[in-house]
Amino acid sequence: MIRALPLLLFAVSLAAAENPLARDAAAVAAGRATFLERCAVCHGQDAKGGQAANLTRARAVAGGTDQGLFRIIREGFPGTAMPPQTDLNDDGVWQLVSYLHSLARPGEQPPVEGDATAGAKLFRDRGCISCHIVDGQGGFWGPGLDSIASRKRTEEIRADILDPGAVVDEGYRRVAVRTKDGRRIEGLLKNEDTFSLQVLTRDGSYALLERPQIASVEKLEGSPMPKPAAFTSEELQNLLAFLDRQRDPYLSFERGFNNY
Repeated sequence: MIRALPLLLFAVSLAAAENPLARDAAAVAAGRATFLERCAVCHGQDAKGGQAANLTRARAVAGGTDQGLFRIIREGFPGTAMPPQTDLNDDGVWQLVSYLHSLARPGEQPPVEGDATAGAKLFRDRGCISCHIVDGQGGFWGPGLDSIASRKRTEEIRADILDPGAVVDEGYRRVAVRTKDGRRIEGLLKNEDTFSLQVLTRDGSYALLERPQIASVEKLEGSPMPKPAAFTSEELQNLLAFLDRQRDPYLSFERGFNNY
């Protein structure tokens, strides 16, 4: 029994390492109220900095562990003016963690309200599925959305829907290539290096072009996604609720010489 005690204590400690109030809407609201009361005077009303750090980008918030951020809030930050919050109970600290993570981490906001089933139908009826893959079905002309809610915050997803040309993801930028033999190839620039270009055309085929073949490359404005017809507020909310449920694990990808 004595030998088992350290293992028991370890298990309890491990259970407390993750936020028990993560993505809880009531906890996020309570954490925001506490933040405005105690923290906003230094970190700003939107947590984006003032006299103290921008917490939407701070490493401890955006990339640290739940337990690490809990400890910073509870104990303060040595060498700075940030005081310890020793009078907050554990739930109060976890509420602050929930709120800060909802600002800084994609996928950590509370579940989006709305009818996800109606949103899924709208996704099909408006033709979104012809360009985007969800649940293994859909087209290739736009980014896959199986993990969209783990990669982007709801505000970013909303902006992408309403103004798709504002920010175009890498790999989905439109180009028109003129070859020296007179061909014009238009599509999405998938890869580019010193020696070649790879362009995905609308029919799903890839054009791999060596640099000596190319006469010119024109980078076209805008997104391959057209600006959608108007949504009602209810339709948009339902679509966001559907996309919020798309949380499959994903692997991040960065271009570099190792990719070629």
